[in-house]
Amino acid sequence: MNKFSQGLVVALGSIGLGLSQAAQAVENLTPVTATATIDWSKLQLSVTGVTATVRTVVFSNYNTSLSSSSTSAGGNESHSVTRNDWTSTAHTNTSAGASLANGLASSEIFSGTASAVETGSVVSSSGTRSVGFSFDGPGMLTFSVPYTISLTGITSVCCYSDTAFVNGSANFYSSTNGGSSNSSSSASFSIDSYGDLSSTSRAGNLVFGIVASDAGTGSLSVGFNASAHGAVVAVPEPESYAMLLAGLGLMGAVVQRRKKMGAV
Repeated sequence: MNKFSQGLVVALGSIGLGLSQAAQAVENLTPVTATATIDWSKLQLSVTGVTATVRTVVFSNYNTSLSSSSTSAGGNESHSVTRNDWTSTAHTNTSAGASLANGLASSEIFSGTASAVETGSVVSSSGTRSVGFSFDGPGMLTFSVPYTISLTGITSVCCYSDTAFVNGSANFYSSTNGGSSNSSSSASFSIDSYGDLSSTSRAGNLVFGIVASDAGTGSLSVGFNASAHGAVVAVPEPESYAMLLAGLGLMGAVVQRRKKMGAV
């Protein structure tokens, strides 16, 4: 066997190995997982009055909402729940093949997880909690609750982002003695990835401050969103295979030509 023929054999072996490795990459995808957690057991409220009088806050109209969805080539599933309180436990669980999303709400925790395993799958989990309140101001209110968000895995889905997100807001309005005033505060934190291969996480506190010039009413709302997309591995197009076969055919013709020339 001459050197050219040996080179052809090596090239064919390399091509076969490359196609085999590509097939294995498609089968062994790394799950993309987004998680958002609000530690409800550590929710704190601080009340400060401008006089010696002890000011009070009265809460009402509690609401908790959760929603999860999972979609893959095999189908889709969605699940939503609503509770008019902050104490009862609620779950939302969905799955599409091996990909899944779930949400959890209780008096201790408020969280969502989305894990995309299959190629092209899309999963998400979201939730909101809100409450109305009255405050016999004047004074200041400060709400604080810890959160943790994380994002692991890879994705190469064009134009889509895997995201872990928490946010919230507090609003207050008073109208007395012919005048009115309002105060609001909001906060949000997120991490996202466009094909980032590293793991990412963040932890801190959602903090909202309200300044009340007089007695009035307000609302507090917090929420989360976790979404993930299954990794897409580049697979050669049919045109690429056609060009590969054409090239191999040309190489084979050259080998045959050289054999004939050597036999003359």
